[in-house]
Amino acid sequence: MGLNFSTYNRTFPIILPLLILAAILFKPTENPTTPVLAAVAVKMPDTPSSSSNEDVISHLKVSIRQVSTSPPQIALAVANTHDQPVTILRWNSPLDPLALQLGLVSFVPEDGDAPPAWPIPTVQLRRRMPPGPEELVTIASGGREERVLELRAPVAPLERLRGEGVAAGAGAGKVRVLCSGRWLSVWLGEAGDVPQESLENAGASEDAFKGIYRSEAVEIQL
Repeated sequence: MGLNFSTYNRTFPIILPLLILAAILFKPTENPTTPVLAAVAVKMPDTPSSSSNEDVISHLKVSIRQVSTSPPQIALAVANTHDQPVTILRWNSPLDPLALQLGLVSFVPEDGDAPPAWPIPTVQLRRRMPPGPEELVTIASGGREERVLELRAPVAPLERLRGEGVAAGAGAGKVRVLCSGRWLSVWLGEAGDVPQESLENAGASEDAFKGIYRSEAVEIQL
């Protein structure tokens, strides 16, 4: 087949500029640019790690002191040494109004590390869920909250405790007492910041801190 020069003469001027333009656009550069991936911040679930859990719980200091002898009253206190406010679910905590009935207060012999020598009657409660706002206690950084409890029969068998105290050599009407238990739910921040979902799962919520608490044993007069 022969070459048609007339067609060639017509199309070549059109194709040539296109070939030149393509060569310019796709010519490799001496310093090609490498695509850079942008860093993306990924928010992890708000589940406390074991280390952070221990850190928060370790900043809650529980103490006990005698307020009066007639009637015999003690005060259970929680101090927050964390640099942020902490909100506590007061159920089964030292700030629970039913701390005595729940067995959170123990009367112990002179050796404060020994098991309770004189157990007191306890109750089992079925709490209404979710806890109301009155069940949340916020303690400011460096702050302290306290609950005063009266030791009275039948929850605290005073006569038997007085007699046991004398028999143990603590002196007339003197016994040693401590407070211990487990934090069900603790959150960093104010009560208003606690998620509703966390309240609905109080005691089992994964975004709440939990742990053991125990005060030093102190001697009181009955």
